[in-house]
Amino acid sequence: MQKQSFYRIGLNRIPRKYRGTNPLNVTRESALKLRKEVERFAVYFRREFDYPVTEFKAQEKREYTAYLFSESDEGLLTTWVGACCFRPESYSHHLKCETLRWVWVHPFARHRGVLSAAWPTLRANHGDFFAETPLSPAMLSFLLKHNRDSQFYRFYRELESAA
Repeated sequence: MQKQSFYRIGLNRIPRKYRGTNPLNVTRESALKLRKEVERFAVYFRREFDYPVTEFKAQEKREYTAYLFSESDEGLLTTWVGACCFRPESYSHHLKCETLRWVWVHPFARHRGVLSAAWPTLRANHGDFFAETPLSPAMLSFLLKHNRDSQFYRFYRELESAA
């Protein structure tokens, strides 16, 4: 029974008051219920990519901006299907930008436009951010398609060439 729950991916229904916003911005000041939802997706991310640590905790105090993604079911946003998290970073004295630390979308919701629909909001809110490596082949492909105007585009092209 323990193994089954480890591999089970549950999707929670969105409370009515949050159904009109996609992606939904989650910060340290957001309701604990929302922060726990982001943490659940961070756990799924850790498990899928075999990371040693969970990249997000609902109770953490470090600075971040997270987002919850939903998918439309007959025009209604009823289920959370993924999340991502940004953190401020400084890579040198000259380069200060936010970093997309992780993003995870439920396997059944992948390649259905969830991240593409949220991308303009993420770019508007975080500018030309850096997507932290390592990147899955699907995420690298996504970045090359959607970030042609990024200062990091050449870096992503080099990652593609090295693969």
